[in-house]
Amino acid sequence: MSDYEFPEAPEIEDAYRAAQRALLGIIPPERTLGRGEGEEGLHITELISHLRTLLDEAEMTAAGKLGPIVNWTAERREGNWQPIPIGVGLNEGAHDFGDAELSQSAYEGPGGAWHGSPLERAAYAYKREAGWDFTPDDSGFWLLMLAPVHGFGGGDSHDWLYTGHLVGFVILHDRDRDGVYESVAHIWTAAAWRRRGIARRLLAEARSRFAFTGVEGPYTADSEALLRAVGELETED
Repeated sequence: MSDYEFPEAPEIEDAYRAAQRALLGIIPPERTLGRGEGEEGLHITELISHLRTLLDEAEMTAAGKLGPIVNWTAERREGNWQPIPIGVGLNEGAHDFGDAELSQSAYEGPGGAWHGSPLERAAYAYKREAGWDFTPDDSGFWLLMLAPVHGFGGGDSHDWLYTGHLVGFVILHDRDRDGVYESVAHIWTAAAWRRRGIARRLLAEARSRFAFTGVEGPYTADSEALLRAVGELETED
């Protein structure tokens, strides 16, 4: 017998094994992957469907907690990694603003559709948490807070590419279609970023740029408290 001592498995191996055990749990106990013709087993397309469902749920959980991952271009941020606000108009004629420009991938999910895009994932995380009947769609004016994680580029050029999280939004709508965004329709901050002034700052940005006249309900308890604190709702006597 050899005296060779096998090295201990790295920590990542333990993680893979734990993931494998978890994935095995999606296979019904009375069925196994077939090994030969005529044997009952879990069809590969069914297995892939289960895996996609698990992956989607994991991505949605992460989006609700940290905010979906998103890419943008901006000037080099020398030692400044604080969240930055930008504005994105999703209606024709709306003008974006801010010191960053979202990559096209922010608006497109698999196959180039809105569904599954980072913006839609943020909207869905908001809808699921608040228990609303619908998800904000690709319309209106979106004020976004972007939290950079890393970036790269050449020298001091203006086209550094950043990757980070979309950690909050305020969405305004022009309900009477007169060209003025007069209504705040939705407010959301990712769970891990709350109590840091994200929504407050976005509302202040909205107030400085748009003459909105009201905030649509119904409100979550947190949203109502915020709106009263910033004077957008009257304080009860």
